[in-house]
Amino acid sequence: MTTDQAAPTSAETAEFYDTISLVLIEVWDENFHQGYWHDENDESSNRVAAERMTDLLISKSGLENGGRMLDVGCGIGLSAFQLAEATPAEIVGVSNLQPQIDEANRRAAAKGLADRVRFEYNDDVLNLGYPDDSFDVVWVFDALLHMPRLETLRELRRVLRPGGRVVWTDKLKNAEMDPEDERAVREFLRDMAAGPLLDEGEYRALVADSGLELVELLDISEHTAKSSVRTIEGVNSKWDDLVARYGTDIIPMLEILRTPVGLIKEFGYLVAVARKTA
Repeated sequence: MTTDQAAPTSAETAEFYDTISLVLIEVWDENFHQGYWHDENDESSNRVAAERMTDLLISKSGLENGGRMLDVGCGIGLSAFQLAEATPAEIVGVSNLQPQIDEANRRAAAKGLADRVRFEYNDDVLNLGYPDDSFDVVWVFDALLHMPRLETLRELRRVLRPGGRVVWTDKLKNAEMDPEDERAVREFLRDMAAGPLLDEGEYRALVADSGLELVELLDISEHTAKSSVRTIEGVNSKWDDLVARYGTDIIPMLEILRTPVGLIKEFGYLVAVARKTA
């Protein structure tokens, strides 16, 4: 397979998120994850919808009775804290942005969770630095698209204990696209420091090549479509204020965020679960 050819480097991803983080807080919420809405009439806030998405990942993780979990691409730890409040799991989060790690550890201490939730800097997802068989579960929540998928999944398999599982989210090509739409998606993913879009068949082959056994591949595109709508609305409503505060250099970033590409119905979203069989 050649699915890793267009994957961004860790430095490219770090630069992108270092630039965009403050803007995302303004136009979306400090919880950067995609939201999950029950249906088109659900008017839940972005924060509530993002927490609902985290609840979905928690339900797929099997940590009700505890265990050790690695959160790859942990951000400032909001999803890890939600997991820690729902289960007795021990959690280690990693990010390639030191300011995120510092803030996440500060929040863990403030919440009284530092005894079982900690965050560490790592700028090489292909060399996590943990021994083989270290974790019961690994999360990659809205982050795998910024990584070389195949080699990342292989490294995650290495640090999993036998029987452990990887739970992740990603973009999905859920039907054939108009060629013009496909070109627009490709350019958008490049601008977002993200790898190529895969369809379901390519995704299943990817997991098989990684040595993991696919347990579930769930297309939840209809529940996440409002994320793009809300982002576009947020950028449009804050445009003048953001340009006034950050200057015209911020305009290209705002244009990326308000692109209509996210409204293309074939540009979907998945939740996947795979396990290490031996």
